[in-house]
Amino acid sequence: MNKAKGQREKNLSEPSACNVRRSTGVSPVSDGSDTGETPVLRKNSHAVSRAAKALSPLIFAFCLLPFALLTTGCGYNQAGDEPKQKSDYKWRSLYRQDINTVAVPIFTNKDFRRGLEFRLSKAVVNQLEAQTPYKVVSRERADTILEGEITEIRVNVISNDYDLAIPQEQLMTVVVNFVWKDLRSGRILVERKDFEQTAPYYPTLGEGEFVGTQQSAERLAIGIVQELQADW
Repeated sequence: MNKAKGQREKNLSEPSACNVRRSTGVSPVSDGSDTGETPVLRKNSHAVSRAAKALSPLIFAFCLLPFALLTTGCGYNQAGDEPKQKSDYKWRSLYRQDINTVAVPIFTNKDFRRGLEFRLSKAVVNQLEAQTPYKVVSRERADTILEGEITEIRVNVISNDYDLAIPQEQLMTVVVNFVWKDLRSGRILVERKDFEQTAPYYPTLGEGEFVGTQQSAERLAIGIVQELQADW
């Protein structure tokens, strides 16, 4: 009896695990952390945190790289900028910068089909105003003059309607010569001979030669204005 009583008193005198945890806030089997993480997990989380801190400057620099490329460019210079070094690429218009105005007289016509010269001249003026920096003015006020003549108009049958024996598709070809001259110096800027353009039209759909000539004039005007671009 005395031995059992002594054992109980010894147990009561020793602090239990629950008493230790309540008094200190630390579990006797824990390593000092109350999060429930094992030492291995806590070590891995610290390693991931250190890796993220090490990579954050690289990620920031990678995000800024596209903006740096946009601001520095790839060797292009805008008009008016002072280039820091020689570059093979420049921002500039496709057309001449030393010319401001152009005169466009009515084209002459050597073909027996009449009326196309007026449509072509009007189409050229519209294209110059819409696609170039030049202003179309009278000859007295112009820096340059664009003169041309229609030398030939051809109509070819592409296919026939087998039932009605009439043309199903026809192709109109217009051939012109034109010269672009600087009135200030007399220098020929652009000269083209036998410059032609074609346009199809469909008689079986109710389209006559008027449609063909109108489409030919529009396409020919686009080609003529494109020929006025400055040399690369």
